[in-house]
Amino acid sequence: MGKYLALFKYEAKTIWRDPINLYMCAFPLIMLVLAAFVFPMMFQSMGALQGTMLKAVMLLLLIVILAFGSFFLAAMATFLLLEQKDENTLHTIAVTPLGTPGYLKFKMTYIYLMSVLGNIVVLLGTKLIAADKYSIMGVSLLRQINLLHMVSFAAVNSLFTLVLSLLQGALAKNKVEGFAFIKGTGILALLPALLVLEAFQGNLQYVLGVFPNFWAIKGMLVQFMPMELGGNLTFPVYLIIGGAYNLLLLAAAYRLFLKKAQF
Repeated sequence: MGKYLALFKYEAKTIWRDPINLYMCAFPLIMLVLAAFVFPMMFQSMGALQGTMLKAVMLLLLIVILAFGSFFLAAMATFLLLEQKDENTLHTIAVTPLGTPGYLKFKMTYIYLMSVLGNIVVLLGTKLIAADKYSIMGVSLLRQINLLHMVSFAAVNSLFTLVLSLLQGALAKNKVEGFAFIKGTGILALLPALLVLEAFQGNLQYVLGVFPNFWAIKGMLVQFMPMELGGNLTFPVYLIIGGAYNLLLLAAAYRLFLKKAQF
């Protein structure tokens, strides 16, 4: 237990000394401020928008809320992994009793827990502060979910954080390349926004299923608006499929990182 505590202290110092990592670590709180205060102000400014347009805007912003917290924590995790490459500390870690695989599992575990907590903070905080602002025809979308839905979503969605960070950490040779990969993969965070389009609300939605974050986000959207639409599954089924798919990708990304890491 002592060796893990020492490692955690080292990782905390690594995050603390880098302003970029600090910003990414705090991003769930930034996302909460946007979701609870800024987005509702946008709804009020739209005033006259009704029906389909209002629904589309609200769905788009909900997808942003669900997607971006995990994406920025994945970016932070990527920088932490590349820190080891830049400083060649993987050489030292490889000959310790913990070994590189053990160290990587430890790092991914606390990043995962941070991501789960961040997702819950954003969703729960937004519901407590501004649930009534996210309403369509007098029905609050956020009141359709409870803490169990939030925890389940966070547990599955946060797997995507690990998959993305390991892939970026494996393919990038240093922080400069890592930053380029992060910018390039940013589109992944917003691809589920295509669900706003009517064409992707039926069976065609599963074309987006190749993207790991689709399943958890679509499950939450179904829970927000439990309407009978052709092709839709239930909230638990979306999350089960998403969890299994992300775990397969996580195993592959983990092996790829160990293969690409030079130690």
